[in-house]
Amino acid sequence: MRSNRSYSYVALALAVTLSAMVVGPATSQQQSAPATKATTLLKQAIAEFPGREILMVTLDIPPGGGSPPHRHPGHHIFGYVLEGTYKIKLDDGGETMLTKGQTFHEAPGQLHAVSANGSQTEPAKVLVFIVAESGKPITVPERQ
Repeated sequence: MRSNRSYSYVALALAVTLSAMVVGPATSQQQSAPATKATTLLKQAIAEFPGREILMVTLDIPPGGGSPPHRHPGHHIFGYVLEGTYKIKLDDGGETMLTKGQTFHEAPGQLHAVSANGSQTEPAKVLVFIVAESGKPITVPERQ
């Protein structure tokens, strides 16, 4: 099922916050990085769990792309690296570099402190599977 226009906006917001800028204050170099392309593959309500829905999105992350710190209120985020490398840091944990075939999970409300393409020269592609609480924003930027 393809999403409607408003859902496409949510998917784009998710892409930007999941994987479009390197952590830390924005610089002109980071702002000029190509945008992450988000492709919605599925949006489906879960009849057995009222108020919940499943979303599947692919994120094509350009070299050097990433996102500022953020959270996903009410949503479980599961990721699978399809291509390239993906740098991630959750809460105060260590920074991890994931490669093709590796996975990650973010609990609802958990701080996604670092979310970035691990390469400055090669693109990355991540499949994101979201168990979402209907009606809540997918991503909320962390106040700094």
